[in-house]
Amino acid sequence: MRDSTMKTLLITGGTSGIGEGVTKYFLEAGNRVIVVSRNKGNLPNAIYLQADLSLASENYRIIEYIKNTYGAIDGLILCAVLQTARKEALITQEGLEFTFALQYLSRYILSNQLAFNDDSFILNVAAPGIYSPINFDDLEYRSKFNSLKANANANRLNDLLGVAFKRKGVRYILYSPMAVRTAGARSVFSNPLMKIFLSVVHRLVGHEVHEIVDRIVEVLQESSSQSFSAYSLSKPVDLSKETFDPQKAKQLEAITKKILLNV
Repeated sequence: MRDSTMKTLLITGGTSGIGEGVTKYFLEAGNRVIVVSRNKGNLPNAIYLQADLSLASENYRIIEYIKNTYGAIDGLILCAVLQTARKEALITQEGLEFTFALQYLSRYILSNQLAFNDDSFILNVAAPGIYSPINFDDLEYRSKFNSLKANANANRLNDLLGVAFKRKGVRYILYSPMAVRTAGARSVFSNPLMKIFLSVVHRLVGHEVHEIVDRIVEVLQESSSQSFSAYSLSKPVDLSKETFDPQKAKQLEAITKKILLNV
């Protein structure tokens, strides 16, 4: 990725954790980096655009601005996530469950509506390949809501988003960083005992952000010849797994398009 030609990259959630880490890397490599997040960051030379990406209207606003200001981009890295434990569904101003809207619908809109140059990439930071059934009658996971399960549900939807994605010259990579030592990751559980357990796990097998950024750079290089791929750390994920079902991917895309017609 380090070459003499400046690339234009858009990174969501780029003010903390992995998003901030990859922002630093691409800035240091001499690229133009646009960061979209709720809050403005403080990295020199980064271009910050503030938006609530849980709202479809905000995604469309950002897309229009980037197209008019910067034209086509060379890379999209999707990191925006809210992992804070919640017992009740949070409904956005557009009437959608927040986790579904931010961690799936926003990624769908940006992936499919932004303009890309040839030989571009999309890196969707999620948790690919971990199967759990999808309830197509409750895509937003409102019934018996649990924020941890809602996050897992969004990851499954992103698996299908990757399967269905087809744009010439743009490769799609699903990426799992596994256990990362970030404040966001530590907020997944509300139970004090589970927080302690997670802290121990991160201490034993977790990775620092800079280690994950190094892995991401390796994955971007390794996946350069593949139109669709998935990785866990540096290991390829088997795309024949049930979680990458092409028929379910088509079903999800059809439902997603209907949802967007009504927001």
